Amino acid sequence: MIKQLKNFIQIGFLVLTGFCLCHPAFAAKKKAEPLDGIAAIVNESPITLSELNHQLAMIKRQMIGSHVPLPPSDILRKQVLDQLINKKLQLELAEHSGVNISDDELNNAINRIAQNNKMPIDELYKKIAEQGMNINEYHKEIREELTLNRIQQQNVASKITITPQEVKDFLHSKSWQLSGAKEYHLEDILIVLPEAPSPQQVAAGKKQAEATLAKIRNGMSFEEAAASDSGEANALKGGDLGWRKLPEIPTIFAEQLINMKEKDIAGPIQAANGFHVVRLAGIRSTGKPLDPKMQQSQVEHLIFQRKFEEGLQRWISKVRSESFIKIS
Repeated sequence: MIKQLKNFIQIGFLVLTGFCLCHPAFAAKKKAEPLDGIAAIVNESPITLSELNHQLAMIKRQMIGSHVPLPPSDILRKQVLDQLINKKLQLELAEHSGVNISDDELNNAINRIAQNNKMPIDELYKKIAEQGMNINEYHKEIREELTLNRIQQQNVASKITITPQEVKDFLHSKSWQLSGAKEYHLEDILIVLPEAPSPQQVAAGKKQAEATLAKIRNGMSFEEAAASDSGEANALKGGDLGWRKLPEIPTIFAEQLINMKEKDIAGPIQAANGFHVVRLAGIRSTGKPLDPKMQQSQVEHLIFQRKFEEGLQRWISKVRSESFIKIS
């Protein structure tokens, strides 16, 4: 067995590489509003209306800045609240598991962020202050990101294995031979199914995915449909998955992608986590194919990345199903 690629999630650095310039927490920030009610109860912890409203404001600014159409306010509120619930559940699990980010780990992460953005620490903190966040708030955000990555490493990444046969099969597959030197820009809408769905839930999920696809066919933009209907974390980014090589893409998508043209839409596609509607936003060449040794290393890494994303979605769904969540 090939062991999991332990460096794939190194204490959040993949997430934090550009954190200081692009994380929504750097959006202009008002003074904290007084606690004015409860938006949801997650086990025994509340999510206050002021927390939700603050996050909503930041997400709206981010979507407008990225030119992603805003969904109706009630749908946007639900999407943002779901994200806050998922975050709180993971932070609670981390606390119960004894996950603790030391000051040295925090400082090392911040130093790495400054280096990646080619600026000294003093300038990093100056940029933060200009965008309305003080040092303590910034440290809290980074510590939480590191904590989330640590608990995801323990519960998802550490359980992933890749067999030599998986790598060999992919390297010899027709899809890899045809497009090993290409990358695909994907957009995805996921209609989430529970971990062990009943036939009725599967039928309802498929019907919802077909309705979403019909809205797109009738003129709604893919980005707006994603923001309204998708259950993935990237829903409020218009479902954008970015540029990916084939091993990063679920096999059920990859086999269709090589026969799709730019702007084509496929779906509903049933996967373990639900029904997908996928749009191929673009195709680009990455140059000459890698030599065999580099190809194997790359495929191992990309397969791991794909398995991690799929596993994370299943794990979060499982955690939610085992928790007490009450939405006001």
